[in-house]
Order: sequence, then C-alpha cells, then structure tokens
Amino acid sequence: MSTTKKGPAGALSADKAPEQRNITIRKEIQSLLNEGEYSVSELSKLVRKSEKDVCDHLEHLLRSGSALVHPARCLKCDFQFEDRHKAKKPGKCPKCKSTHIEAPTFVAAESD
Repeated sequence: MSTTKKGPAGALSADKAPEQRNITIRKEIQSLLNEGEYSVSELSKLVRKSEKDVCDHLEHLLRSGSALVHPARCLKCDFQFEDRHKAKKPGKCPKCKSTHIEAPTFVAAESD
C-alpha cells in the first residue's frame, strides 16, 4: 500500500523514495572535476543537486586542496576576480559595477 501526503492546495501525492547513490555527492563532484572543468550550474545539473549544495561541497574541496578555481571574470571590462576563492558567482564587478559576470569554473587539483 502506497502512502500519500497532502501537497499544495490539499492535493494528494504519492511519497517518493530518496534517490539511491553509490558514492557521496562530494566524491561524485570530485570525479567529475577529474574529467574536466565545470561551473557550479553545470555540476548542479550533473549531480542533480541545488547550486547551494554544490557550492558547499566545492568550498570544502577548495579548502582541502582537492580542487582549484579558475576565477570569475567581468564580461564588460574583463576584470578578473583573482583574489576571490569562493564557489559562488560574484554579484557585480567592483571596477565597472556591471552584473555581466562569467561564473568561476573548477577543476581537480593535480595529485602527485
């Protein structure tokens, strides 16, 4: 017998079982970074998790030295966000105040 819950406006919906994973999200992200360079939005789609969750995992990988960030760049004035090592895309350029920012991308750190 399937259990049901009341959803929005009292509509009934069937419970869905959580997605089964063989590896952790962080290890899945690390594996993808070993294959190439990705933005947060690309990784989010590939691992089917929110961008916020992916950012949290990337922040940990950056702190542990397992990943490297290629910094965000302003598309208007070409300002490079070299000193910024956050996973989240900046809101606006400090130089020209434009909001047309190319998101940072991430790759796996070279292992010896």
